[in-house]
Amino acid sequence: MRIHFGLPGERFGPSALAVGSFDGLHLGHRAILSRLTATAAEKGLEPALITFDPHPRCVVDPANCPPMITTLEERLDLARDLGIRHAIVLEFNRALASLAAEDFMGQVLAAMDLRRLVAGYDFALGRKRAGNVEWLRKHGESAGYSVEVVPPFLLDGQEVHSSEVRRRLILGEVESANRLLGREFSIGGIVLPGDRIGRQIGWPTVNLSVPAGKLVPARGIYAGWAVTPEGEHMAAISIGYRPTFTAAELRVEAYLLDFAGDLYQQRLGLRFVSRLHEEIKFAGMEALAEQIARDVETTRLLLSRPG
Repeated sequence: MRIHFGLPGERFGPSALAVGSFDGLHLGHRAILSRLTATAAEKGLEPALITFDPHPRCVVDPANCPPMITTLEERLDLARDLGIRHAIVLEFNRALASLAAEDFMGQVLAAMDLRRLVAGYDFALGRKRAGNVEWLRKHGESAGYSVEVVPPFLLDGQEVHSSEVRRRLILGEVESANRLLGREFSIGGIVLPGDRIGRQIGWPTVNLSVPAGKLVPARGIYAGWAVTPEGEHMAAISIGYRPTFTAAELRVEAYLLDFAGDLYQQRLGLRFVSRLHEEIKFAGMEALAEQIARDVETTRLLLSRPG
């Protein structure tokens, strides 16, 4: 997949295109991109994606800027896995927000030979979202492209939306959020030095640096997987302020099962499978160590379970 920051100066050949923020690339987004790649294969077109950074709401309504389910890097990796050949990242700013739908599509048409636009039923682009599906179909008749509308993706009878994924993650409901995502929610970052309290009590943990703006699930203890340069390991993951030690900084830490090594300054990914319990304040380090032992055993049993 080729990644372009800004509309490319060299015009693409015949292309199929989807446009959107696609934060989370959940099952609803995947339905659109899967249809995009399928129709591109059927028609002999290049599947292309336009996405925005930052999230448009962070520009038009900064007070309600949503935390990212996926960072831009994660979003592009997922798009690559779905078969997208060209990913165009546009900086969303006030100038782009004020661009009329006709002007935006004019810039798109100058960048590619657009033949098919694939969109969700409620899709709209341009200033005041004037470029809805009906407008795009009329515009496409004269501009040489057709519009294919993908119906809403329903799970248990409900439409899948990024806002619902965020709500569930913020509540710590990672199992149900994962169902909407179609995969396990993950956080990636660099391992930073900690205060080594875990090592002192026999349970050394890694301290993860979380990218700015990335959504962090509710405080508590989770079972999941750690992806390291050496491979994957089961992990008991802690999100919280470490109330036993009155720490003021929110931390994402993990104890990696069956792992021995130094991961400082290396990249680590954490995938969340299940929430075990809320954050607990203990009377001392001995009680904390005993609870960690129980959490590690629960993690092992849960992740070793068939299916």
